[in-house]
Amino acid sequence: MTATERGLAGNIPYAATGSGRTTVVCAGLWHTTGVDSAALVQGAIGPLADLGGERRLVVVNRRADLPDGVSIGDMAAEYAGMIRGHFGAPVDVVGTSTGGSIAQQLAADHPDTVRQLVLVSTACRLGTLGAASQARAAIALRAGRSRAAFAEIAGDLATRGLQSVARGAGWLAAPYVLKDAQQQADLAATLEAEDSFDLARCAHAIQARTLIVAGGRDRFYSRELFVETAALIPDSELRCCRDAGTSPSPPIAAHAR
Repeated sequence: MTATERGLAGNIPYAATGSGRTTVVCAGLWHTTGVDSAALVQGAIGPLADLGGERRLVVVNRRADLPDGVSIGDMAAEYAGMIRGHFGAPVDVVGTSTGGSIAQQLAADHPDTVRQLVLVSTACRLGTLGAASQARAAIALRAGRSRAAFAEIAGDLATRGLQSVARGAGWLAAPYVLKDAQQQADLAATLEAEDSFDLARCAHAIQARTLIVAGGRDRFYSRELFVETAALIPDSELRCCRDAGTSPSPPIAAHAR
């Protein structure tokens, strides 16, 4: 499935494909802002291919030039304005990883924008390993050490046994994927914002019907965190893919009719 349309909804970049009822897909953590990367877009919509032509899939990613101190709540407010102004409300929302943190805050703070919610490889807050890793990466980015930051992120996302290889690959790739100071600052701001996110601290509970898809071997989120997330969302269902790691392929179709 290939994105056939790109544009701006307000100041939020999007890529869209298909037709029918709109599903907004909040992309997971990516090293750059926007939706210029075909890999980001394909990775976001690929697991939704079984929805076929029933949906207009709209992939969104955080905008560029994020201010220092931006919060997940700030990002969610921008997404809410985008949905109200450009796609009609409410819409179905899928959020993966960091995009899932934004999607949770969106559903909690702006319930008029979310009809149904699917959360993939994301929980009510980062686990201990994820929070520590992202904090170290953000500190390195703020110090201009993009190689160290990218090695940190790549290593901790890799499966056991491949972490050293991934760290080396991240160290080598950093200058090619984080090409300027603004990209580094935007990524640091995103990591810092997610480290501070906690669904339990939101003023209101999520009211939308929610499916939580978890990987049993996810290193950033424990099973206990996924269970806590389900407990915090009254109308939710938790499905755990026992042998999957980060970003398991989500069984979304039946939920999203």
